[in-house]
Amino acid sequence: MDYSNLPGYDYGNYTLDLTDGFLIEDYPPLEGGIHSVKTTVETYVYPLFLFLGTLLTLPLIILLYRFSYVVWSSCFFLSITLILDLVLLCVFCGNDWYIAVYQKSLSNDIVSMSNASCKVYSFLISFIKYLSPWVMVVISVDVFISMNYPNRIYWMCTRERANATLLLIVVLLTFINLHYFWTFGLTEKNIDMFQVIRLCHLTYQDRTMEVFTEKVQPYIDFLFTKLIPFLVTSIFLFIVAFSYCTKPRQKFDIHHLKNYFLEVEALFQMRILALILCIWFAVVYLYRSVHEVLALKFRNSDTLAYETVVTIEVTDKLLYYSFLSCKSLLFYIFSAKVRRYIKEWVVGGYRAMTRRSHHYKKTQQSQNLIQESEENPDSGIKLSTDV
Repeated sequence: MDYSNLPGYDYGNYTLDLTDGFLIEDYPPLEGGIHSVKTTVETYVYPLFLFLGTLLTLPLIILLYRFSYVVWSSCFFLSITLILDLVLLCVFCGNDWYIAVYQKSLSNDIVSMSNASCKVYSFLISFIKYLSPWVMVVISVDVFISMNYPNRIYWMCTRERANATLLLIVVLLTFINLHYFWTFGLTEKNIDMFQVIRLCHLTYQDRTMEVFTEKVQPYIDFLFTKLIPFLVTSIFLFIVAFSYCTKPRQKFDIHHLKNYFLEVEALFQMRILALILCIWFAVVYLYRSVHEVLALKFRNSDTLAYETVVTIEVTDKLLYYSFLSCKSLLFYIFSAKVRRYIKEWVVGGYRAMTRRSHHYKKTQQSQNLIQESEENPDSGIKLSTDV
């Protein structure tokens, strides 16, 4: 049996997970067992991921961007990866939750609005899917430098180099994904006399391009969005661990680093956080890579039972969405500097709201007294106009 068109199953194909396969009729109802677990997870766990991811990530983006100037250039990449992962969380986790609740794909509604939205949305989502893991690769390189050559951070990990590195990655990935503007398009298909569906898919009329898209592109996506980032990150983590176990560690020259960094203590905390994030990333992408290998190997095959396929997919999405959503918790748990700044923001915001509320109450009382004195001039109320 071919499971490639069944609802909820994705082989990493060229449609960016934007298919509406669940709307296809004549499929038997999927109930009980793993299907109940899948429905429960999509209905109740995914919105929790969305809420936590949004609430915890937004303050950190601003804070880490500020840290990139006074603490460590990798804080710039950490803020970028938080932005990208929040977008991916809203697009994919949010769309899965929307499908589970409303039986309708929000992403399909967006790409079906116009031919321009089909091209632009497809390009942006593919670009962000490529960019997110490669930003983590750059963070792993910075972790390697900070762990193995701590006294070289001040000239090897600078904000200027961070900007140049990100610009290079963005340019390369833009060229890789630029083809969406002429290969993808919106078409209409008549189901019957009264119903028309709009599909955003490959419309480039060329046999070579069609073969490339069906046979080669899934492997390119797999290599550059999962396998290669996982391998590169794992290699740097292995070198860090090997050096830690076999070679004498280089100690921080704190007095020397204070000449270049305003927050050396925060630098120590950020490099440990970045190391933990890289390890978490490697674990998640190891599973995702294995999942993708199985999906590509057993494509158009009935070797794996459908329940097994769904179980693997649900686990994959749980690991991935938890990484996108809950990575922000690490900063609140392990960084005293982050907790202090967030506390100052919360207290400052509360005081500002309190002052505004107090000022509003005094203004209302004054207006009430003025109105009462105008309505009852003999009431005995006298308003002072002295300054």
